[in-house]
Amino acid sequence: MPTLTIHADSAVKHWSFSSKQSLAAVLQQAGIGLQMPCGGNHTCGKCKVRCCSGALSPLTTEEAALLSPEEQAGGVRLACLTRVVGDASVLIDEKTVSTLSAVSLPEHTLGRQGLGLAVDIGTTTVAMQLYQLETGALLAEALGKNQQDRFGADVISRIESSNQQGVASLQACIRSQLEEMAASCMRQAGTDHLDAAVVTGNTTMLHFWEGLDPRGIAVAPFTPASLFGCTGGTAIAGTAPYLPPCLGPYVGADIVCAVLSSGLMGRRDETAVLADLGTNGEIVLFHQGRLYCASTAMGPAFEGAGLSCGMQASPGAISAVSSGQDGSLTISVIGGAEAQGICGSGALDAVAVLLECGALDESGLLEKSSPLVCERNGQSAVQFPGTSVYLTQKDIRQIQLAKAALCAGIQTLLETASLKLEQVHRLYIAGGFGHYMNLDSAARIGLFPPCLRSKARVLGNAALAGAVTLLLDPSYMDILSDITSRAEEIPLSGNSTFSDNYIDHITFESEE
Repeated sequence: MPTLTIHADSAVKHWSFSSKQSLAAVLQQAGIGLQMPCGGNHTCGKCKVRCCSGALSPLTTEEAALLSPEEQAGGVRLACLTRVVGDASVLIDEKTVSTLSAVSLPEHTLGRQGLGLAVDIGTTTVAMQLYQLETGALLAEALGKNQQDRFGADVISRIESSNQQGVASLQACIRSQLEEMAASCMRQAGTDHLDAAVVTGNTTMLHFWEGLDPRGIAVAPFTPASLFGCTGGTAIAGTAPYLPPCLGPYVGADIVCAVLSSGLMGRRDETAVLADLGTNGEIVLFHQGRLYCASTAMGPAFEGAGLSCGMQASPGAISAVSSGQDGSLTISVIGGAEAQGICGSGALDAVAVLLECGALDESGLLEKSSPLVCERNGQSAVQFPGTSVYLTQKDIRQIQLAKAALCAGIQTLLETASLKLEQVHRLYIAGGFGHYMNLDSAARIGLFPPCLRSKARVLGNAALAGAVTLLLDPSYMDILSDITSRAEEIPLSGNSTFSDNYIDHITFESEE
Protein backbone atom coordinates (compact mmCIF):
# COMPACT_ATOMS: atom_id res chain seq x y z
CA MET A 1 0.00 0.00 0.00
CA PRO A 2 1.24 3.54 -0.74
CA THR A 3 2.21 5.84 2.13
CA LEU A 4 1.48 9.49 2.69
CA THR A 5 4.14 11.29 4.76
CA ILE A 6 2.54 14.19 6.63
CA HIS A 7 4.65 17.00 8.09
CA ALA A 8 2.44 18.90 10.56
CA ASP A 9 3.23 21.10 13.54
CA SER A 10 6.91 19.99 13.80
CA ALA A 11 5.85 16.31 13.75
CA VAL A 12 5.96 13.67 11.03
CA LYS A 13 3.27 11.06 10.48
CA HIS A 14 3.31 8.16 8.01
CA TRP A 15 -0.09 6.91 6.86
CA SER A 16 -0.75 3.94 4.61
CA PHE A 17 -3.83 4.09 2.39
CA SER A 18 -5.54 2.44 -0.54
CA SER A 19 -4.50 4.19 -3.76
CA LYS A 20 -6.31 6.77 -5.83
CA GLN A 21 -8.16 8.58 -3.05
CA SER A 22 -8.54 12.32 -2.65
CA LEU A 23 -5.86 13.92 -0.51
CA ALA A 24 -8.61 15.27 1.78
CA ALA A 25 -9.93 11.73 2.37
CA VAL A 26 -6.49 10.35 3.21
CA LEU A 27 -5.74 13.22 5.59
CA GLN A 28 -9.12 12.72 7.27
CA GLN A 29 -8.35 9.00 7.74
CA ALA A 30 -5.02 10.03 9.29
CA GLY A 31 -6.81 12.28 11.77
CA ILE A 32 -5.65 15.54 10.20
CA GLY A 33 -8.40 18.16 10.15
CA LEU A 34 -8.44 20.71 7.34
CA GLN A 35 -10.58 23.81 7.03
CA MET A 36 -13.27 22.91 4.49
CA PRO A 37 -16.03 25.52 4.85
CA CYS A 38 -17.75 24.29 1.67
CA GLY A 39 -17.89 20.73 3.00
CA GLY A 40 -15.63 19.41 0.25
CA ASN A 41 -17.76 20.75 -2.61
CA HIS A 42 -14.75 22.32 -4.39
CA THR A 43 -15.91 25.93 -4.04
CA CYS A 44 -14.15 27.63 -1.11
CA GLY A 45 -10.48 27.02 -1.94
CA LYS A 46 -9.51 26.81 1.75
CA CYS A 47 -8.13 23.24 2.02
CA LYS A 48 -4.65 24.23 0.83
CA VAL A 49 -1.78 21.80 1.38
CA ARG A 50 1.82 22.18 0.24
CA CYS A 51 2.83 19.04 -1.64
CA CYS A 52 6.55 18.36 -1.27
CA SER A 53 6.85 15.34 -3.55
CA GLY A 54 5.12 12.22 -4.75
CA ALA A 55 2.48 10.80 -7.05
CA LEU A 56 -0.44 13.19 -7.31
CA SER A 57 -3.10 13.83 -9.92
CA PRO A 58 -2.35 16.67 -12.37
CA LEU A 59 -3.57 20.18 -11.60
CA THR A 60 -7.01 20.66 -13.19
CA THR A 61 -8.51 23.86 -14.57
CA GLU A 62 -11.04 23.83 -11.71
CA GLU A 63 -8.30 23.62 -9.09
CA ALA A 64 -6.06 26.19 -10.79
CA ALA A 65 -8.88 28.74 -10.73
CA LEU A 66 -8.81 28.65 -6.91
CA LEU A 67 -5.01 29.00 -6.56
CA SER A 68 -2.78 31.99 -7.31
CA PRO A 69 0.14 31.57 -9.73
CA GLU A 70 2.53 31.89 -6.76
CA GLU A 71 0.74 29.11 -4.89
CA GLN A 72 0.80 26.85 -7.92
CA ALA A 73 4.52 27.48 -8.39
CA GLY A 74 5.11 26.68 -4.70
CA GLY A 75 3.41 23.29 -4.88
CA VAL A 76 0.21 24.29 -3.11
CA ARG A 77 -2.73 22.02 -3.94
CA LEU A 78 -6.37 21.78 -2.84
CA ALA A 79 -6.88 18.58 -0.85
CA CYS A 80 -10.48 18.13 -2.03
CA LEU A 81 -9.47 18.17 -5.72
CA THR A 82 -6.11 16.40 -5.58
CA ARG A 83 -5.95 12.61 -5.78
CA VAL A 84 -3.04 10.67 -4.28
CA VAL A 85 -2.05 7.85 -6.62
CA GLY A 86 1.12 6.64 -4.87
CA ASP A 87 3.68 7.54 -2.21
CA ALA A 88 3.64 11.26 -1.47
CA SER A 89 4.77 13.85 1.06
CA VAL A 90 2.81 16.93 2.18
CA LEU A 91 3.29 19.85 4.56
CA ILE A 92 0.33 21.01 6.67
CA ASP A 93 0.48 24.59 7.98
CA GLU A 94 -1.60 24.23 11.16
CA LYS A 95 -2.74 27.58 12.55
CA THR A 96 -4.16 27.25 16.04
CA VAL A 97 -6.09 29.79 18.06
CA SER A 98 -4.05 31.26 20.88
CA THR A 99 -6.39 33.82 22.43
CA LEU A 100 -9.25 32.70 24.64
CA SER A 101 -12.10 35.21 24.89
CA ALA A 102 -12.86 36.67 28.28
CA VAL A 103 -15.29 34.92 30.61
CA SER A 104 -17.29 37.14 32.96
CA LEU A 105 -19.22 35.27 35.65
CA PRO A 106 -22.30 36.47 37.55
CA GLU A 107 -22.37 36.38 41.33
CA HIS A 108 -22.28 32.79 42.50
CA THR A 109 -21.90 30.68 45.63
CA LEU A 110 -19.17 28.07 45.86
CA GLY A 111 -19.83 24.81 47.63
CA ARG A 112 -18.86 21.88 45.44
CA GLN A 113 -15.64 19.93 45.77
CA GLY A 114 -13.16 18.58 43.29
CA LEU A 115 -12.33 19.57 39.72
CA GLY A 116 -14.80 20.57 37.02
CA LEU A 117 -14.62 21.08 33.26
CA ALA A 118 -16.75 23.58 31.31
CA VAL A 119 -16.99 23.26 27.51
CA ASP A 120 -18.59 25.33 24.76
CA ILE A 121 -18.80 23.47 21.44
CA GLY A 122 -19.13 26.25 18.90
CA THR A 123 -19.69 25.57 15.24
CA THR A 124 -16.31 27.13 14.43
CA THR A 125 -14.49 27.24 17.78
CA VAL A 126 -14.37 24.93 20.81
CA ALA A 127 -13.51 26.48 24.20
CA MET A 128 -12.75 24.65 27.44
CA GLN A 129 -11.79 25.61 31.01
CA LEU A 130 -10.88 23.53 34.06
CA TYR A 131 -11.75 24.84 37.55
CA GLN A 132 -11.06 24.05 41.18
CA LEU A 133 -14.65 23.84 42.40
CA GLU A 134 -14.00 24.70 46.07
CA THR A 135 -12.25 27.99 45.27
CA GLY A 136 -13.51 28.83 41.79
CA ALA A 137 -9.90 29.08 40.58
CA LEU A 138 -9.24 28.62 36.87
CA LEU A 139 -6.55 25.95 36.58
CA ALA A 140 -6.28 25.37 32.84
CA GLU A 141 -7.85 26.20 29.49
CA ALA A 142 -7.82 25.16 25.86
CA LEU A 143 -9.21 26.64 22.66
CA GLY A 144 -9.22 25.38 19.09
CA LYS A 145 -11.12 25.38 15.85
CA ASN A 146 -13.91 22.83 15.69
CA GLN A 147 -12.35 20.02 13.68
CA GLN A 148 -15.75 19.13 12.26
CA ASP A 149 -15.12 21.94 9.76
CA ARG A 150 -13.85 19.19 7.44
CA PHE A 151 -17.54 18.18 7.13
CA GLY A 152 -18.73 21.75 6.36
CA ALA A 153 -18.59 25.27 7.72
CA ASP A 154 -22.11 25.46 9.15
CA VAL A 155 -24.67 23.23 10.86
CA ILE A 156 -26.72 22.59 7.72
CA SER A 157 -23.75 21.34 5.68
CA ARG A 158 -22.70 19.11 8.59
CA ILE A 159 -26.20 17.70 8.92
CA GLU A 160 -26.14 16.96 5.18
CA SER A 161 -22.80 15.21 5.65
CA SER A 162 -24.27 13.22 8.54
CA ASN A 163 -27.23 12.23 6.39
CA GLN A 164 -24.88 10.88 3.72
CA GLN A 165 -22.34 9.01 5.85
CA GLY A 166 -24.00 8.64 9.24
CA VAL A 167 -23.53 10.54 12.47
CA ALA A 168 -20.70 8.32 13.76
CA SER A 169 -17.93 10.15 11.88
CA LEU A 170 -18.96 13.55 13.17
CA GLN A 171 -19.40 12.24 16.72
CA ALA A 172 -16.01 10.56 16.65
CA CYS A 173 -14.41 13.78 15.39
CA ILE A 174 -15.72 16.01 18.20
CA ARG A 175 -15.27 13.33 20.88
CA SER A 176 -11.64 12.84 19.90
CA GLN A 177 -11.02 16.59 19.89
CA LEU A 178 -12.60 17.17 23.29
CA GLU A 179 -10.77 14.23 24.83
CA GLU A 180 -7.47 15.66 23.59
CA MET A 181 -8.33 19.14 24.88
CA ALA A 182 -9.44 17.73 28.23
CA ALA A 183 -6.22 15.74 28.52
CA SER A 184 -4.27 18.95 27.84
CA CYS A 185 -6.20 20.82 30.54
CA MET A 186 -5.68 18.02 33.03
CA ARG A 187 -1.94 17.95 32.32
CA GLN A 188 -1.80 21.71 32.90
CA ALA A 189 -3.58 21.24 36.23
CA GLY A 190 -1.52 18.20 37.24
CA THR A 191 -4.51 15.89 37.69
CA ASP A 192 -5.77 12.66 36.19
CA HIS A 193 -9.46 12.84 37.10
CA LEU A 194 -12.56 15.04 36.93
CA ASP A 195 -15.47 15.31 39.34
CA ALA A 196 -17.96 17.23 37.17
CA ALA A 197 -18.43 18.62 33.67
CA VAL A 198 -20.85 20.85 31.76
CA VAL A 199 -20.92 20.78 27.95
CA THR A 200 -22.93 23.43 26.11
CA GLY A 201 -23.39 24.21 22.43
CA ASN A 202 -26.07 24.77 19.83
CA THR A 203 -28.68 22.09 19.29
CA THR A 204 -26.87 20.48 16.34
CA MET A 205 -23.48 20.40 18.09
CA LEU A 206 -25.02 18.63 21.10
CA HIS A 207 -26.68 16.11 18.79
CA PHE A 208 -23.28 15.30 17.29
CA TRP A 209 -21.69 15.07 20.75
CA GLU A 210 -24.33 12.59 21.88
CA GLY A 211 -24.39 10.70 18.57
CA LEU A 212 -28.05 11.57 17.90
CA ASP A 213 -29.39 11.80 14.35
CA PRO A 214 -29.78 15.55 13.61
CA ARG A 215 -31.71 15.26 10.34
CA GLY A 216 -34.97 16.40 11.99
CA ILE A 217 -33.39 19.80 12.69
CA ALA A 218 -32.97 20.60 9.01
CA VAL A 219 -36.41 19.67 7.62
CA ALA A 220 -39.98 20.63 8.49
CA PRO A 221 -41.42 20.41 11.08
CA PHE A 222 -37.87 20.95 12.46
CA THR A 223 -38.00 18.48 15.34
CA PRO A 224 -34.75 17.71 17.20
CA ALA A 225 -34.16 14.25 18.62
CA SER A 226 -33.63 15.93 22.00
CA LEU A 227 -33.62 19.36 23.64
CA PHE A 228 -31.33 18.01 26.39
CA GLY A 229 -31.36 19.58 29.87
CA CYS A 230 -30.02 16.33 31.28
CA THR A 231 -26.91 14.35 32.09
CA GLY A 232 -25.37 13.21 28.82
CA GLY A 233 -24.67 9.66 27.79
CA THR A 234 -21.26 10.50 26.31
CA ALA A 235 -18.50 10.88 28.88
CA ILE A 236 -15.61 13.33 28.70
CA ALA A 237 -12.43 12.29 30.52
CA GLY A 238 -14.48 9.57 32.19
CA THR A 239 -17.14 11.95 33.52
CA ALA A 240 -20.74 12.17 32.29
CA PRO A 241 -21.38 15.90 31.66
CA TYR A 242 -24.51 17.92 32.24
CA LEU A 243 -25.99 19.21 28.97
CA PRO A 244 -28.02 22.43 29.47
CA PRO A 245 -31.42 22.71 27.76
CA CYS A 246 -31.95 23.99 24.24
CA LEU A 247 -34.94 26.16 23.37
CA GLY A 248 -35.51 24.82 19.87
CA PRO A 249 -33.85 23.42 16.76
CA TYR A 250 -31.81 26.58 16.11
CA VAL A 251 -31.73 28.24 19.54
CA GLY A 252 -29.47 26.04 21.57
CA ALA A 253 -28.03 25.52 25.01
CA ASP A 254 -25.28 28.01 24.20
CA ILE A 255 -27.70 30.95 24.08
CA VAL A 256 -29.45 29.64 27.22
CA CYS A 257 -26.07 29.71 28.98
CA ALA A 258 -25.39 33.19 27.58
CA VAL A 259 -28.69 34.48 28.96
CA LEU A 260 -27.88 32.92 32.32
CA SER A 261 -24.40 34.44 32.60
CA SER A 262 -25.53 37.86 31.31
CA GLY A 263 -27.79 38.37 34.33
CA LEU A 264 -30.73 39.37 32.12
CA MET A 265 -33.20 37.40 34.19
CA GLY A 266 -32.40 39.52 37.23
CA ARG A 267 -33.11 42.85 35.50
CA ARG A 268 -36.82 42.57 34.83
CA ASP A 269 -37.26 46.31 34.22
CA GLU A 270 -34.72 46.31 31.39
CA THR A 271 -35.49 45.83 27.71
CA ALA A 272 -32.36 44.34 26.23
CA VAL A 273 -31.03 42.55 23.16
CA LEU A 274 -28.35 39.88 23.48
CA ALA A 275 -26.56 38.85 20.29
CA ASP A 276 -24.16 35.91 20.34
CA LEU A 277 -22.04 36.28 17.23
CA GLY A 278 -20.77 33.18 15.49
CA THR A 279 -21.43 31.13 12.40
CA ASN A 280 -25.01 31.17 13.67
CA GLY A 281 -26.06 34.58 15.00
CA GLU A 282 -28.29 33.80 17.98
CA ILE A 283 -30.39 36.70 19.20
CA VAL A 284 -32.50 37.17 22.32
CA LEU A 285 -34.84 40.06 23.11
CA PHE A 286 -35.75 40.36 26.78
CA HIS A 287 -38.85 42.48 27.48
CA GLN A 288 -41.26 42.44 30.41
CA GLY A 289 -40.09 39.05 31.57
CA ARG A 290 -40.39 37.39 28.16
CA LEU A 291 -37.58 36.09 25.97
CA TYR A 292 -38.00 36.29 22.20
CA CYS A 293 -35.29 34.11 20.60
CA ALA A 294 -34.09 33.58 17.05
CA SER A 295 -31.14 32.25 15.10
CA THR A 296 -29.90 33.64 11.81
CA ALA A 297 -27.26 32.20 9.50
CA MET A 298 -24.34 34.65 9.45
CA GLY A 299 -21.85 32.24 7.92
CA PRO A 300 -18.24 31.83 9.02
CA ALA A 301 -16.79 35.10 7.64
CA PHE A 302 -16.50 36.80 11.04
CA GLU A 303 -14.96 33.61 12.48
CA GLY A 304 -12.07 33.91 10.04
CA ALA A 305 -13.33 31.21 7.68
CA GLY A 306 -14.72 31.64 4.19
CA LEU A 307 -12.60 34.70 3.33
CA SER A 308 -9.85 34.46 0.72
CA CYS A 309 -7.14 35.19 3.30
CA GLY A 310 -9.26 34.52 6.37
CA MET A 311 -7.88 32.92 9.51
CA GLN A 312 -8.78 32.72 13.18
CA ALA A 313 -7.51 35.20 15.74
CA SER A 314 -4.01 33.79 16.19
CA PRO A 315 -0.46 35.07 15.71
CA GLY A 316 -0.07 36.45 12.22
CA ALA A 317 -3.70 37.54 11.85
CA ILE A 318 -4.52 41.13 10.95
CA SER A 319 -6.83 42.03 13.84
CA ALA A 320 -7.35 45.77 13.28
CA VAL A 321 -7.26 48.15 10.33
CA SER A 322 -7.25 51.94 10.36
CA SER A 323 -6.63 54.76 7.90
CA GLY A 324 -3.45 56.81 7.96
CA GLN A 325 -3.34 60.57 7.47
CA ASP A 326 -2.32 60.09 3.85
CA GLY A 327 -5.28 57.78 3.21
CA SER A 328 -3.21 54.61 3.31
CA LEU A 329 -4.23 51.58 5.35
CA THR A 330 -2.53 50.81 8.67
CA ILE A 331 -2.77 47.34 10.17
CA SER A 332 -2.24 45.65 13.53
CA VAL A 333 -1.10 42.02 13.55
CA ILE A 334 -1.56 39.65 16.47
CA GLY A 335 1.83 38.84 17.97
CA GLY A 336 3.51 41.55 15.93
CA ALA A 337 4.64 38.96 13.40
CA GLU A 338 4.39 39.05 9.61
CA ALA A 339 0.75 39.10 8.48
CA GLN A 340 -0.43 35.69 7.29
CA GLY A 341 -4.16 36.41 6.99
CA ILE A 342 -7.01 38.43 8.42
CA CYS A 343 -9.44 37.51 11.21
CA GLY A 344 -13.00 38.71 11.75
CA SER A 345 -12.25 41.86 13.71
CA GLY A 346 -9.71 42.95 11.09
CA ALA A 347 -12.15 42.33 8.24
CA LEU A 348 -14.82 44.32 10.07
CA ASP A 349 -12.44 47.27 10.52
CA ALA A 350 -11.30 47.05 6.91
CA VAL A 351 -14.83 47.36 5.53
CA ALA A 352 -15.60 50.31 7.82
CA VAL A 353 -12.38 52.10 6.77
CA LEU A 354 -13.00 51.45 3.08
CA LEU A 355 -16.49 52.93 3.43
CA GLU A 356 -15.15 56.04 5.13
CA CYS A 357 -12.40 56.67 2.59
CA GLY A 358 -14.69 56.10 -0.40
CA ALA A 359 -13.01 52.96 -1.71
CA LEU A 360 -16.26 51.04 -1.05
CA ASP A 361 -19.68 52.41 -1.93
CA GLU A 362 -22.87 51.91 0.05
CA SER A 363 -24.03 49.11 -2.25
CA GLY A 364 -20.92 47.13 -1.27
CA LEU A 365 -19.06 47.66 -4.55
CA LEU A 366 -15.33 48.37 -4.51
CA GLU A 367 -14.53 51.54 -6.46
CA LYS A 368 -11.99 50.59 -9.12
CA SER A 369 -10.90 54.23 -9.39
CA SER A 370 -9.65 54.21 -5.79
CA PRO A 371 -5.85 53.86 -5.38
CA LEU A 372 -6.53 51.26 -2.67
CA VAL A 373 -8.31 48.92 -5.09
CA CYS A 374 -6.40 46.42 -7.20
CA GLU A 375 -7.25 43.12 -8.88
CA ARG A 376 -6.67 39.64 -7.48
CA ASN A 377 -7.71 36.44 -9.23
CA GLY A 378 -9.89 38.31 -11.70
CA GLN A 379 -11.87 40.41 -9.23
CA SER A 380 -11.53 43.74 -7.44
CA ALA A 381 -9.67 43.54 -4.16
CA VAL A 382 -7.85 45.55 -1.51
CA GLN A 383 -4.37 44.38 -0.55
CA PHE A 384 -2.97 45.44 2.80
CA PRO A 385 0.35 47.30 2.52
CA GLY A 386 3.51 45.30 3.12
CA THR A 387 1.63 41.98 3.09
CA SER A 388 0.25 39.40 0.68
CA VAL A 389 -3.09 39.54 2.51
CA TYR A 390 -6.14 40.93 0.75
CA LEU A 391 -9.94 41.21 0.77
CA THR A 392 -11.79 40.58 -2.48
CA GLN A 393 -15.14 41.80 -3.70
CA LYS A 394 -16.53 38.35 -2.91
CA ASP A 395 -15.19 38.56 0.64
CA ILE A 396 -16.91 41.88 1.18
CA ARG A 397 -20.18 40.42 -0.12
CA GLN A 398 -19.93 37.66 2.51
CA ILE A 399 -19.46 40.26 5.24
CA GLN A 400 -22.37 42.23 3.79
CA LEU A 401 -24.70 39.22 3.90
CA ALA A 402 -23.65 38.36 7.45
CA LYS A 403 -24.22 41.84 8.83
CA ALA A 404 -27.60 42.09 7.10
CA ALA A 405 -28.70 38.79 8.64
CA LEU A 406 -27.87 39.87 12.18
CA CYS A 407 -29.27 43.37 11.93
CA ALA A 408 -32.46 42.08 10.30
CA GLY A 409 -32.82 39.47 13.05
CA ILE A 410 -32.62 42.13 15.75
CA GLN A 411 -35.17 44.30 13.97
CA THR A 412 -37.52 41.35 13.43
CA LEU A 413 -37.58 40.43 17.13
CA LEU A 414 -38.31 44.05 18.05
CA GLU A 415 -41.20 44.19 15.60
CA THR A 416 -42.52 40.85 16.88
CA ALA A 417 -42.69 42.38 20.36
CA SER A 418 -44.13 45.68 18.99
CA LEU A 419 -41.07 47.59 20.16
CA LYS A 420 -38.99 50.39 18.65
CA LEU A 421 -35.21 50.68 18.71
CA GLU A 422 -35.31 53.61 21.14
CA GLN A 423 -37.02 51.39 23.71
CA VAL A 424 -33.95 49.15 23.99
CA HIS A 425 -31.94 49.96 27.11
CA ARG A 426 -28.96 47.74 26.40
CA LEU A 427 -27.33 45.70 23.61
CA TYR A 428 -25.17 42.84 24.86
CA ILE A 429 -22.60 41.38 22.44
CA ALA A 430 -21.35 37.87 23.16
CA GLY A 431 -19.00 35.46 21.43
CA GLY A 432 -15.26 35.33 20.80
CA PHE A 433 -15.46 37.59 17.74
CA GLY A 434 -17.70 40.01 19.63
CA HIS A 435 -15.10 40.32 22.37
CA TYR A 436 -12.41 41.67 20.05
CA MET A 437 -14.34 43.66 17.49
CA ASN A 438 -14.36 47.44 17.26
CA LEU A 439 -17.91 48.49 18.17
CA ASP A 440 -17.61 51.70 16.15
CA SER A 441 -16.71 49.70 13.04
CA ALA A 442 -19.58 47.30 13.72
CA ALA A 443 -22.04 50.18 13.96
CA ARG A 444 -20.63 51.84 10.81
CA ILE A 445 -21.17 48.80 8.59
CA GLY A 446 -24.59 48.07 10.15
CA LEU A 447 -23.81 44.83 11.99
CA PHE A 448 -26.31 46.16 14.51
CA PRO A 449 -28.49 49.29 14.32
CA PRO A 450 -26.07 52.23 14.77
CA CYS A 451 -28.39 53.93 17.27
CA LEU A 452 -27.59 51.08 19.69
CA ARG A 453 -23.83 51.79 19.65
CA SER A 454 -23.88 53.83 22.88
CA LYS A 455 -25.90 51.08 24.56
CA ALA A 456 -23.60 48.22 23.52
CA ARG A 457 -21.72 46.18 26.11
CA VAL A 458 -19.33 43.30 25.39
CA LEU A 459 -19.72 40.07 27.39
CA GLY A 460 -16.97 37.84 25.94
CA ASN A 461 -17.73 34.13 25.66
CA ALA A 462 -21.06 34.25 27.50
CA ALA A 463 -21.98 30.68 26.56
CA LEU A 464 -18.82 29.32 28.18
CA ALA A 465 -19.38 31.65 31.15
CA GLY A 466 -22.84 30.14 31.62
CA ALA A 467 -21.40 26.62 31.56
CA VAL A 468 -18.80 27.65 34.16
CA THR A 469 -21.52 29.20 36.34
CA LEU A 470 -23.53 25.96 36.29
CA LEU A 471 -20.37 24.05 37.11
CA LEU A 472 -19.47 26.18 40.12
CA ASP A 473 -22.95 26.87 41.47
CA PRO A 474 -25.65 24.24 40.75
CA SER A 475 -28.30 26.53 42.28
CA TYR A 476 -28.34 28.25 38.89
CA MET A 477 -30.17 25.19 37.56
CA ASP A 478 -33.36 26.84 38.87
CA ILE A 479 -32.73 29.82 36.58
CA LEU A 480 -32.48 27.47 33.61
CA SER A 481 -36.07 26.41 34.24
CA ASP A 482 -37.10 30.06 34.40
CA ILE A 483 -35.36 30.81 31.10
CA THR A 484 -36.94 27.89 29.24
CA SER A 485 -40.42 28.68 30.58
CA ARG A 486 -40.24 32.33 29.46
CA ALA A 487 -38.64 31.75 26.05
CA GLU A 488 -40.32 31.69 22.66
CA GLU A 489 -38.42 30.80 19.51
CA ILE A 490 -39.29 33.04 16.56
CA PRO A 491 -38.51 31.19 13.29
CA LEU A 492 -36.85 33.45 10.73
CA SER A 493 -36.95 30.99 7.82
CA GLY A 494 -39.96 31.92 5.69
CA ASN A 495 -40.64 34.92 7.92
CA SER A 496 -41.73 37.79 5.64
CA THR A 497 -40.85 40.41 8.27
CA PHE A 498 -37.31 39.09 8.44
CA SER A 499 -37.07 38.97 4.63
CA ASP A 500 -38.16 42.60 4.36
CA ASN A 501 -35.71 43.69 7.04
CA TYR A 502 -32.92 41.71 5.40
CA ILE A 503 -33.44 43.58 2.15
CA ASP A 504 -33.58 46.90 4.02
CA HIS A 505 -30.25 46.24 5.75
CA ILE A 506 -28.29 44.67 2.89
CA THR A 507 -26.52 47.91 1.93
CA PHE A 508 -23.87 49.74 3.93
CA GLU A 509 -25.90 52.93 3.94
CA SER A 510 -25.32 54.84 7.16
CA GLU A 511 -28.49 55.23 9.26
CA GLU A 512 -27.17 58.17 11.24
